[in-house]
Amino acid sequence: MLLSAGCGVHYWQRSGAGVQGFQVDSQAYIDEAKIVCYGIEPEHVYRACMRGRGWQRVQAGVPESNQFRGPEDVEDFAQPPSPTTGQGSGHNAATELACRRATAARPPGVVCPPRR
Repeated sequence: MLLSAGCGVHYWQRSGAGVQGFQVDSQAYIDEAKIVCYGIEPEHVYRACMRGRGWQRVQAGVPESNQFRGPEDVEDFAQPPSPTTGQGSGHNAATELACRRATAARPPGVVCPPRR
């Protein structure tokens, strides 16, 4: 995984959190950030709220299964990116095996690509 300044896309991660937890927090803060407040840019409000709930913003070339995409720019607040953007291309063997199991039997935080 690539983790260096200026390399990769920004993702959010929090120990023990899965995509459902991210979606709940992210949507609440997207809604809050859309409220214009003293000229503060929505992405700054969103990032402050996410950090306040224990999320860390990291850069990754290929995201791990516990890293999720959120809005980065003003335009993203109209239609936020899918939280699992980029994860399909970077699944490792352990994730592929976990995705073969029933959903309830998967380890927390494992995000599987849709089945075809």
